[in-house]
Amino acid sequence: MRTQINMAAAALCLASLAAAQANAGAFGTYEEDGSLFRSALNAEPNPSAAAKFESKKNSKDAVLYHLEQARILQVNQNYAESLDAYKKAFELLDKQNNRSKISMTRVGFKALSMVSNESVVPYLVPPYEQVLAHISQAKNYIFLNDAEAAGVEMRIAQGIQREIELEHEKEFEKKKAKQNDGASIDYSVLDEAFSGLDPIAGRIKNTYQNGYAFYMAANLWEATGDYNSALVDFKKAYELQGSASFAKDVARVDKAVSGNAKSVPVIVFIEQGIVPQKIENKLAFPMPNGLVNIAFASYEPSSYAPPQSLKIKLGERQVQQSYLVSDIGALAVKSLKEQTLNTVTSQILRATTKYAAQQQLGQQLGVLGQMAGNLMNVATERADLRAWSTLPSNTQAARFDVSPGKHSLQVIGPQSASQVINIEANPNQTVFVYVSDVNNKISASTSAVTH
Repeated sequence: MRTQINMAAAALCLASLAAAQANAGAFGTYEEDGSLFRSALNAEPNPSAAAKFESKKNSKDAVLYHLEQARILQVNQNYAESLDAYKKAFELLDKQNNRSKISMTRVGFKALSMVSNESVVPYLVPPYEQVLAHISQAKNYIFLNDAEAAGVEMRIAQGIQREIELEHEKEFEKKKAKQNDGASIDYSVLDEAFSGLDPIAGRIKNTYQNGYAFYMAANLWEATGDYNSALVDFKKAYELQGSASFAKDVARVDKAVSGNAKSVPVIVFIEQGIVPQKIENKLAFPMPNGLVNIAFASYEPSSYAPPQSLKIKLGERQVQQSYLVSDIGALAVKSLKEQTLNTVTSQILRATTKYAAQQQLGQQLGVLGQMAGNLMNVATERADLRAWSTLPSNTQAARFDVSPGKHSLQVIGPQSASQVINIEANPNQTVFVYVSDVNNKISASTSAVTH
């Protein structure tokens, strides 16, 4: 009798704990933090964001918070601080990528996730986010006048892309085999869930090659006189986008001539908007023993903003419209879609495990146990919405030559926001201009690389 009472009391405690944790956000999502960070881009210092970064610097998701912090600092033109934040993120990434050191830890977290959700597992930075992190770090080095270190970051980014490309086909075959083996799971219900995202994902060729990495690197190589490397990367950028502007770059560098002393190249890199924010999607999957309800991450199609060209004016003369380099919003959507099969399969397994635990509680503890199981399942069944939420929606560029001397550039956004940028163009230099078009504000910084 006492044993039964103790078990009932334990179940009641479990239910109370589940309710308390749910209300306290213990099993919450990343949506609130992501919104806070997104609002801090191109804005005055945000004490709430700073406090959040401080509180999370030693958490299981510290790498994600360092990336968010580094991105905000960079957009807000705090380049030295951004560089340090990226360095901290890369230290954690090195540990994360060393599977032999973290395998047992992750096994423990994965076991816990089977009775809660994927958010309890430390955030694994997707390869495409790692590529973008090293590109951003290269930008910091350019602004801090260290072209050599910027080149190292570019090489790292391209090395990651090569690794992704080699692994991509292997992973694709694994997913196909898993789908074929899981004949009892009807994955066709996902088609409708992602139908609105298909046109967005179709805007890019693949998730393992980022035109921004190639194009930014190519311009850096050309600026430092490495024409062979520049030609290779300009060609890769052209293959991905097919832009007439990229074709001109290929033709120019193919001549392998040094810059004209009578003109100075100016390259304007634009990072526009913010990548779509993940949302929770819920579906009922038909299984042999009935329906299994799962929650998984998706995107709201209307939150994706197509790239919009900016005008670049030199004095009173319009030089050109910016052209697309990389659609990062589409990249995020396509990457999520490619991971969905694994995610949903894990969710179904987790839901099945939770249901079995709930049934066992009901058998052992009766109605009270059943209620405890139900409450815990409701509290913990949440989609994993973590992602590097402050990334730009797309990147664009414009390239032109100016005569040596001082010039005034004006960048005009699609919503009429504008920014005047004063540059000094010296012979044997390439001027890099970085523009952020985000949160209805345009800001810009310049730096120069000597040939």
